[in-house]
Amino acid sequence: MKKSETLLITLLLFFGVLIFPASADDSVQLSPESNNSENSEISNVDFDYYTYFFGLYSQGNNVITRYGKPPVLETETQKENWNSTLEELSNEIKDTVVSKYMYPHGEVMSCGINAKGYFVILFKYGNVDEQLMDEIYSLIDNSAEEMGIQDIPVEFGYGTYREVIYLEGINRWYWFGENTENLSEADIYTLEEVMKQKTVMPVQKTVAAYGNIPLLKDKNETISWVNELSEIANATEEKITPYMEQGQVIRYATGIRLEVEINETLSPEEKTFLAEEIYQTIDQEARKQNVNNVPVIFMSTPEEGIKGSDNSNNNSESGSGSSSGRNESSKNNSIPGFGLLGSLACLCGGWRLKKR
Repeated sequence: MKKSETLLITLLLFFGVLIFPASADDSVQLSPESNNSENSEISNVDFDYYTYFFGLYSQGNNVITRYGKPPVLETETQKENWNSTLEELSNEIKDTVVSKYMYPHGEVMSCGINAKGYFVILFKYGNVDEQLMDEIYSLIDNSAEEMGIQDIPVEFGYGTYREVIYLEGINRWYWFGENTENLSEADIYTLEEVMKQKTVMPVQKTVAAYGNIPLLKDKNETISWVNELSEIANATEEKITPYMEQGQVIRYATGIRLEVEINETLSPEEKTFLAEEIYQTIDQEARKQNVNNVPVIFMSTPEEGIKGSDNSNNNSESGSGSSSGRNESSKNNSIPGFGLLGSLACLCGGWRLKKR
């Protein structure tokens, strides 16, 4: 059986048959500020707020708590120097984190930094408690002190992941986050090597980010959420089409968030006005469907990003999921509904496929 056929069958089972267990009830609760990363101006819809040193690329984070005190970074040079320092720190602790705390051995999925200068540790939803965070913070803090850093700022949170990898030992595509009890040593080693890699970030420029991505605890909740967003996209497609016909909008897509790609040639003022106008349209429809604070990212792709693109969806949510594209035929421009086949189309494109 071909790997592509295996993936299709797995996803069919995923939608039609499989029931996934609920996550642990004793998981640590989110902080009151968790839905917005630092303040009301920062949204977890803007993935560019985070940069990852190793582990997986998260599509929407929810903050649990923060330790330490962030530095005052007033210039770009200060930010670059601090980021370099924290990346050096990540290299110092990587082996311990990967072997002891990181999936498939533990709950950690990502290690990186946010735009405010916090060192970031992200977990998959599950068995996370204060004792675990205290233990990991002590590891980071001790290494930081050896580098002359006192009271290292660390943010702990839950990430959202939609990545799969083909494992020879079980002869199927494997979702990062699944139970590892039946995996061979070779497959465990494969997962370890993936988690050690530096995360590839998508090339895009954020114009505006609105709304909030909710905490999605498992695959079932993720699918349900994407279905809701797809219904909103279907209902608003007709109103977005004129912007595409005029060349103002390049793409309208559904994933963990709704994505609107704006023409890079427009002025900053035009982009901002367009984002505000389109979001009002989407938000009105979302409220009719009982979805408040609907997450929408408005972005543009820099010219160098377009030239360097290999049209692969493996390293970015952008360009994945169901979407409308200005340069496609009118038949393909429509945003498909998320029935069974629509959901499969979204997951085949929206889930990042890892290569060994």
